[in-house]
Amino acid sequence: MTKSTPVEKRPYLGKDDRKKALLNCAAELVEEAGWGVLNMSALADRAGVSRQLVYQHFPNLESLLGATAWVVFTDTMEGTAQAIAGHPDDLKQAIRAAELVSLDMPVGRGDALWQLIAGSGLNSPELETIRLGIRDVILKLWVPAVRKEKNLDKAAATSLVWMVILSFWGIRQLIRDGLVSREQGIAQFDSLLDRLM
Repeated sequence: MTKSTPVEKRPYLGKDDRKKALLNCAAELVEEAGWGVLNMSALADRAGVSRQLVYQHFPNLESLLGATAWVVFTDTMEGTAQAIAGHPDDLKQAIRAAELVSLDMPVGRGDALWQLIAGSGLNSPELETIRLGIRDVILKLWVPAVRKEKNLDKAAATSLVWMVILSFWGIRQLIRDGLVSREQGIAQFDSLLDRLM
């Protein structure tokens, strides 16, 4: 007679704590392998729970993607808002402070956020909707400050903000890929800011 190995039970978590744990697992999946891997089955496997439990917290893939995108984006958004608030009369310093928030995030989180900002490799209408929402949040953070500093109309300020955002993320990718050092990337981005601002 052989003894079977007892199955380790997952710890009991309350509803809010379980949802938070699932979202952390979902963010880890995306940070490791991109948005294309995230679905109910992959999350259940990663979290060691049933798909039924995942569906209890996220009724569909769209809600899971949206909640995960928010988890990936929240720290950066909060850091950016603090950078703007910390430098209300110096837009270049606010941008430089926000730059460090994004440069200091873990590589996988930065890659996941870059995919959302740039729309690269998303391949789903749900993620496209989320991408547009994140773009709107970013613009709402920066456009008022740029309009005030540069005395631009809303359309011109929006264009300038988005060009600066994409320029920053382009430099971040070069730093990430080792094509330029962090110091070189920061210096080049600062030079661009000096010309634009």
